[in-house]
Amino acid sequence: MKRIFTAFAALLFATFAVWADPSGNYDFSGTSLEGEAYKGTVQVLKSGDVYQLVYTYEDGSVQEGSAVGDDSFLAYGYADEEETGVGMMVAKEGTPGTWEGIWTNLGASKMSTETWVKK
Repeated sequence: MKRIFTAFAALLFATFAVWADPSGNYDFSGTSLEGEAYKGTVQVLKSGDVYQLVYTYEDGSVQEGSAVGDDSFLAYGYADEEETGVGMMVAKEGTPGTWEGIWTNLGASKMSTETWVKK
């Protein structure tokens, strides 16, 4: 009986680990450092121990980054020809699939906010 319980517990924890992966497609919205609203989609892809982020903005521009974290947080960096920045997203408690976070550009003196909602 103890072996059955142990096997069941291992299967249960493995299942939660799969569900916990933040990979997927999200709609995002945020506020630029200048105070202007923006939105688009972000794809979060598991790549070994890290995650790859691909942001596609409403105007069609694309920005890529890398993140470390788990089902509760993602700390990330990103860059394109115009800017380089860092941010951190936290899974919103009680609202599965929703992440809230802060970000800034390197050299900036302020930060801003962003929200992701899983599609």
